[in-house]
Amino acid sequence: MKRVMALDVGEKRIGVALNWGTSCAFPYTVLLREGKKDIATLVSLARELSVDTIVLGFPRRTDGSLGKEAQALWEFAEELKKHFPGEIVLWDERFSTKEAEKHLIALDTTRSRRKKLVDKIAACLILEAYLAREKV
Repeated sequence: MKRVMALDVGEKRIGVALNWGTSCAFPYTVLLREGKKDIATLVSLARELSVDTIVLGFPRRTDGSLGKEAQALWEFAEELKKHFPGEIVLWDERFSTKEAEKHLIALDTTRSRRKKLVDKIAACLILEAYLAREKV
C-alpha cells in the first residue's frame, strides 16, 4: 500500500498527517511556516518517511469558489511539484479545521492545547477523506 502524507497548509502552520502505508490516517506533526524553507522541509520529510503521495488540503469557499487562499495554495502546490517526485493531490478541505476544532472541544481540550493540535487533526481529517474516497 502506498504511503500518503496529508498537509493542512495555513498562514502560520502546516499540519501533517500520515497513513504509514495503511488505510488509516494518523496525525503526525505541526510545522511552523518558514517561508521559502517550507518546500525543502516538506520534501525532506516526505523522503525520510518514504512518502509516495502528498495530499494538500485545498481551501474552497463554502459556495465552491476559489479565493486568495486557494490561489496561494495552488502556487505552493506548483512549487512542491518541482521538488517532490511523487504524486501531488489537491483535496477539498472545506470545514476541516472547524471539524478538527469540534473534535478537540468534544474531548474537552483546553484552548491552548487545541491551538497546538488543530492543524495536524485537520490534516488527519483530510487524509481520512482521501483514503476513504481513493480506497488506498
